[in-house]
Amino acid sequence: MHRIVQACHPSWSEEMQALWKERGREPSEREMREAWNEERQALWHDIKPVKFGESQTWQSIGGGTPLATYQIPEDAAYMLILRTECYVTTFDETAVGFGQFSPPPDGTASWQYTDLGVGSTYRITPELPIHILCDSDEMLFAKGDHLLQLLASITPPDAVTRFIRTLVYGYLIGAKVAGRIGGGESVYFGITDEA
Repeated sequence: MHRIVQACHPSWSEEMQALWKERGREPSEREMREAWNEERQALWHDIKPVKFGESQTWQSIGGGTPLATYQIPEDAAYMLILRTECYVTTFDETAVGFGQFSPPPDGTASWQYTDLGVGSTYRITPELPIHILCDSDEMLFAKGDHLLQLLASITPPDAVTRFIRTLVYGYLIGAKVAGRIGGGESVYFGITDEA
């Protein structure tokens, strides 16, 4: 979050300096403050908080189960994923763990996005143990105008009906803010389809 705040508090940027050079004079302190405020407000208005996720019945789920799905709007340059939470619970009174929240189930998961225009799917992360992706704080970027999904390959341990609930917290951000933040910070290793 600190990097997002820093990205939205511009310094006296090269763009602002070039603008004043075109005008052929040095700006007054008041003009500098006004220009700084305008840029700061433009950057802050280019960030929109997003929360999404799903609740799945975990009975006979196999590979490629979507734990969270979000259509990134075409007017957003990027989706910045900051936090993912996932837990399992059962409401079967006779089952072990009734009403208790447990960690993510055993299995693997990966983030991917789909270009709906051509139907191509690209993995953003490699397939990893599910707890790495489903209970983590990250800075993961996904491109705008794509369908973003957290997919899991999981098998239930028994016949008890359980629910997997997943919540993802992030921001829709513009290209200028993304550029000021820099690259994502991630613990994901391995080969992905992302270029």
